[in-house]
Amino acid sequence: MDNDASLVFNNLISSVFIASLILFLLYRYMTSTFTYFSERGIPGPKPIPIFGNLWGIWRVSLPQHDQNLVKKYGKIFGYFDGSNPSLWVTDPEFIKAIFVKDFDHFTNRRNITFESKVVRRMVSSARGQEWKDIRSSITPAFTTGKIKRMSVLIKACADRLAIKFETIATSQGKLDAKIQFSAFTMDVIARCAFGMTIDNLGEKDDPFMTKAKAIFNPPVNRTPLAVIPFIYPKLISILGERVFLTEGFQFFIKLLENLIQERNMSKQKYQDFVEVAQETITDYTKEVDGQSVPKWNSEEINEIVIAQSVLFLLAGFDTTATTLTNTIFLLALNPEIQNRLHEEIENKGEISHEMLIDFPYIDQVINEALRVYPPVPRVERECNKDVTYNGIEIKKGTMITVPTFALHYDPDNYADPETFNPDRWSNDNKAERNPYTFLPFGMGPRNCVGMRFALEEIKIALCTIVIQFRFFPVRETPEKMQFEKGFIQVTQPINAIVGIERRTT
Repeated sequence: MDNDASLVFNNLISSVFIASLILFLLYRYMTSTFTYFSERGIPGPKPIPIFGNLWGIWRVSLPQHDQNLVKKYGKIFGYFDGSNPSLWVTDPEFIKAIFVKDFDHFTNRRNITFESKVVRRMVSSARGQEWKDIRSSITPAFTTGKIKRMSVLIKACADRLAIKFETIATSQGKLDAKIQFSAFTMDVIARCAFGMTIDNLGEKDDPFMTKAKAIFNPPVNRTPLAVIPFIYPKLISILGERVFLTEGFQFFIKLLENLIQERNMSKQKYQDFVEVAQETITDYTKEVDGQSVPKWNSEEINEIVIAQSVLFLLAGFDTTATTLTNTIFLLALNPEIQNRLHEEIENKGEISHEMLIDFPYIDQVINEALRVYPPVPRVERECNKDVTYNGIEIKKGTMITVPTFALHYDPDNYADPETFNPDRWSNDNKAERNPYTFLPFGMGPRNCVGMRFALEEIKIALCTIVIQFRFFPVRETPEKMQFEKGFIQVTQPINAIVGIERRTT
């Protein structure tokens, strides 16, 4: 019995020792990179095993969280996504080096492993040479001529929005700006990207709006699951992509698959993004034995077209709706600026693409709204080869993160940054400012490919509604815009409610 007891005890000791050794080795492995920044004399918050600096990120307001970090640690500091080092930067010259001057060292965005070909072929996700090819092939879809043609459709959508606003002004006297602008941007995308007119947009059972909203603000963003793609990107394939590629995402992929299949059997012309993208991607060639041949086969072309069309939807729907919401909110709180904008629109005459070409004040208002409330809270690039900048060694695989709210509120970049002041963007003032202090659309060769389309849409919408309606604070209007908490990729305004009335003069 004693021998048996001794054997059990020895086995127990061995098990405890082995378990302890495994835990120790696991701990060492998970924390092995945590000296990366301290060894280089770079400050930053202290990381913890598994999560690095991401613990609890799903419970905070990202814009405020990021500003607090920059205030505490400065313009350049270290941060950890799990065990993965990320260098945070708000120094304009450093940003210039990363996004433009030394772009070939920082070509890619964050590498999150999805098996879905549609996701991997999006211009925002593609990497290396494939990104360059896809970007080059779709750029012709956003020429001035193409945007001018689509501006007519955008204006029709803005006129429909104005009719809705008329009803709301008469019956309620206040509106939830995000709800209405989300319906508008979806209307624009449906028409300009997919050649579709959807009559019940914004209604209770509208599947387009319901599924699109679920993509941008899913419940997973407010749980620890939200950080898994950033800590262990390869775990996505293990856990299942559907946790992250939601039902709404699959809905739009299927919609586009059916749309392209129908169009392949039709000779009708639509002049929308899907058709233009299919043409430009099909026409893209490569050199083989001295001859130009199509770069992709028909199956690959369909995948790339679907990928860019889904991206057009995702990038254009929520970011543009958020920007319009924030702009109207700021105009409501600043009536003197709203009145000046109204007068300048009135002096310009009929709202059209041509009217917007030389209209600096609308650009100033939009730029300042994008500075105060940038829709994308973080812009990232991945280092693809070892490089040293100003004595700072950056190893291959290190993420570079630019927190846009912190950059846009830095008093070194903008005097009195809390104040909404479109005159910052007058020609004289803008000429004195470092351009790398403003990143609402990213910067350099990998900036937002649809930026010009988005700005056209925002300008036409603002001109159409500001000329007809006045916006003002009501009891529900917050003093400063608040955003949903969670690990979100696009800021989500809370209680964006403003008063509305039709202008009589």
